[in-house]
Amino acid sequence: MPSVSVLARAAWPTAKAAHLGSTAATVALAALPAVVTVGRGGTEVGTAVVALVLGAGASLAWAVDDAGRDSLIAMPVSAPVRAAVRVLAAAVVAALVTGAGLGVVAAGPGLPSDLADRVPEGTAAAAIALAVAFAAARRGERTSGATGVSVGLLVPVAVAALAMRWPSSFPTFGSGPLHSRWWLLAAAGVVVVTRSGRDPARR
Repeated sequence: MPSVSVLARAAWPTAKAAHLGSTAATVALAALPAVVTVGRGGTEVGTAVVALVLGAGASLAWAVDDAGRDSLIAMPVSAPVRAAVRVLAAAVVAALVTGAGLGVVAAGPGLPSDLADRVPEGTAAAAIALAVAFAAARRGERTSGATGVSVGLLVPVAVAALAMRWPSSFPTFGSGPLHSRWWLLAAAGVVVVTRSGRDPARR
């Protein structure tokens, strides 16, 4: 485990290599439906908030690409630690942009009453996106971040679509007895992240 001073020296250059611009842009695009709806005087923002939260979760996958690997390889900081720092930095940026989007909604028609239901959905999107991105990076794919973002958005939408056909098996974007199953998807993603994100030198 690297010392605190080593981590401190590595934190900023590692965070800068986390594609934070791509993270912010992804969340901003996801926030557009909510902003446009509020700007046009609309009051039905439930679906737009779902899109915003899913986009925020999936955007974390951009942090998987290790753009600073060559310059930071000399530091005694392992790849998993650098990855954790990048994901944390991306999460902070995603949270700030998401907060701005929700602020626009709050200033307009107000936040939806079921906002808490978005937490497991967004967490599932983040876990799936990171799992796919880390797995792709481990295989040497150069577009692992973009792949993770895409799958992180598509899988929750696909699950919600399946819920329309099999409502007793899949969760949907709304309160219900199966809504907690989003946490199961999130847990599965975390397991994959733990396996795929470990140090390649320690197989």
